[in-house]
Amino acid sequence: MNKRKRWYQAENIAKQYLIDNWYKIIHQNYTIRWWELDNEAEKNKYLVFIEVKEVDQTTDLHNYISKKKIQTLYKTIGFFNYEYPSNKQLRIDLVFIKENHILHHYENISNN
Repeated sequence: MNKRKRWYQAENIAKQYLIDNWYKIIHQNYTIRWWELDNEAEKNKYLVFIEVKEVDQTTDLHNYISKKKIQTLYKTIGFFNYEYPSNKQLRIDLVFIKENHILHHYENISNN
């Protein structure tokens, strides 16, 4: 399977996982310029932006997302919020997928 298909499949696995865990998906693959948000969802009082990462190994998961990537996410979230205003609190989550299964879901990575 090529990389693009694996990436798309991983995002859909994450999307179904989120739905199964009571998230309401409001948008998938929001793109502006060359920046993208993988999944945007609502849960309780939060508007959650979920970054999906497919991994081959499980050590050093915290190295899969850099501070620069988080800064880029914030910029993209700013554009998203301008286009789709919300009164909900913002949160960034990170979902790791390995071999088509959810490996781990980190909530609120921007506050870690």
